[in-house]
Amino acid sequence: MADAVRVLITGNGGSGKTWLGERLSRRLAVPLVRLDDLYWEGAYGGKERDKRVVFDEVVERATEGSWVMEGVYGWLLPAALPRASEFIFLDLPVEECLDNVRRRGNQGGGSEASFAALLAWVAEYPTRSNANSRQAHQQLWDGFEGTKYVLGNRGEIDEFAGLR
Repeated sequence: MADAVRVLITGNGGSGKTWLGERLSRRLAVPLVRLDDLYWEGAYGGKERDKRVVFDEVVERATEGSWVMEGVYGWLLPAALPRASEFIFLDLPVEECLDNVRRRGNQGGGSEASFAALLAWVAEYPTRSNANSRQAHQQLWDGFEGTKYVLGNRGEIDEFAGLR
């Protein structure tokens, strides 16, 4: 399929990856692949699946014709990047991401403590030093040679989604 569209979206928790992914998936009439759904057994926040198995599943999903794939997992993104035709980095201010997480509330039946931990994790995005950090996402985006976009606020995301 020469005209395959394969869009990879990353960014901090609460940046709007799933929101944008759902809209692009509908608009392009292609499947949405949520990395959360592949990584967590059952539902988000459940039991973590074996990372090697998940990585291999992402590689396999990336070989499919067209898709929109979204997730924060910087260690999984390289499994899809070689097949991606577009890479979108949602680089919103941390406070905006925290507000989005608070608005959507505690998902998956997690405890108050796990929700507080999620908020703390989102707040650490600019200073974390792992594959799920802003720095790691920026490095992957910088190295991507295809079509790429950085969207830095809700207005840019809305415009990209075709809502403006």
